[in-house]
Amino acid sequence: MPDSQHTQQDPTTQHPRPEFPAQDQPHPGWTGPMDPPPDHGEKTHRGAGRLKDRKTVITGGDSGIGRAVALAF
Repeated sequence: MPDSQHTQQDPTTQHPRPEFPAQDQPHPGWTGPMDPPPDHGEKTHRGAGRLKDRKTVITGGDSGIGRAVALAF
């Protein structure tokens, strides 16, 4: 007698889904339509110089925290 708790099921088909309209979302990092525009630190950040002549790899440097870290470095 199989136990239904242990039978694999697709959770996306288990419950009714509301009719949401399709959403067109631009790629991450696009800040063009934002008003006021976000400040990632391009003009306001003043570093302490402790990372001068250092090298690193920063992932996700196109938007959000990754971009702020890349600019601060």
